[in-house]
Amino acid sequence: MKITTIELTAVHVNHRGDWVFVRVNTDEGLSGLGELRAGKGYELQVSAVRTYGDWLKGRDPSCINALTRGWPDARKDKAHTNAVSAVEAALWDLMGKRLEAPVHELWGGRVRDEIRLYANINRATTDRTPEGFARNAAAAVADGFDAVKLAPFDGMNRGMESAEEAADGIACMEAVREAIGPDIDLLIDCHNHFSAKGSLEVADALRDLNLFWFEQPTPESNIESAVEVKRNCGLTLAGGEQRAFGDGWTDVFEHRTMDIVMPDQTVIGGMAEVRRVSEMADAWGIATSPHGPVGPLTIAAHVHCAAVAPNFLILEFGWGEIPWRSTLTAPEEVIVKGRIPVNDRPGLGYDLNPEMVAAHRVDV
Repeated sequence: MKITTIELTAVHVNHRGDWVFVRVNTDEGLSGLGELRAGKGYELQVSAVRTYGDWLKGRDPSCINALTRGWPDARKDKAHTNAVSAVEAALWDLMGKRLEAPVHELWGGRVRDEIRLYANINRATTDRTPEGFARNAAAAVADGFDAVKLAPFDGMNRGMESAEEAADGIACMEAVREAIGPDIDLLIDCHNHFSAKGSLEVADALRDLNLFWFEQPTPESNIESAVEVKRNCGLTLAGGEQRAFGDGWTDVFEHRTMDIVMPDQTVIGGMAEVRRVSEMADAWGIATSPHGPVGPLTIAAHVHCAAVAPNFLILEFGWGEIPWRSTLTAPEEVIVKGRIPVNDRPGLGYDLNPEMVAAHRVDV
């Protein structure tokens, strides 16, 4: 079997941009499907996929390690790493279809039958007031989710030094907790908006809300600040969504800067890199919670990663962005009471629904 072409398909989602899917085709009629990190302004990623496709043409798709580690441009920049990430997932999908086995079975078998999700309401919330966030949080709970996340400091200044500066975001968190009650897990993503001092003040201000985790309060590149916050905030810290490849996580483990790592299959270099970082984290007694509030193929890839990870905790789901999300794939994406079952279909277990693609397709 040889790779013949790489095919790109994009659908428009909403004000956040598009979802882009990558299909690896072969001379034997089998193909594999992955998802590219896109959103808005993803021309560089698309260009990198096409360059990668030229390099892959005529090669054996079963040699996944050689194809992903052997491409000289894989670490050139974020766009090229995003390209590798998307194609690598498609290669695992293809491998599973070729062997008539789900990816989790190729990796030694699952350790759980379903994956707990948290509803990231941030992308769907355009009314970014306490009332707007609370309304969507309550709706996500009504949909069956028992964990909700928001990023209420988006749009505020970077490097904030005090809880007073972040008062509007704190008010949003308080409104959400009131709306969902005490028994639903509440998560916050700070998107690196605070100094160490500001992080600690905000942690104090949020302490009575009983947070499930406190995500990326300070820039992770500043190890000194990250260590200070980890040592003194008294909350469970999560992060790492932008880190690529296993060696990009060394400082996290060496300095114990977080309690939960959040590798993203579309960023890190592919599914195998998510698995590799999960295993590294497990050796340090650190939990894994993949990041990726985007399309259904990213969720599908992360489900297989989570299925084989003993230290898996919870998986991100982009709640409420579009009403037709579940019908974009065949079979449909099924979520019951905030859980998604680990499927036993070959590969990742999904293809695109051509009718829904045709209805929402955009040029790429």
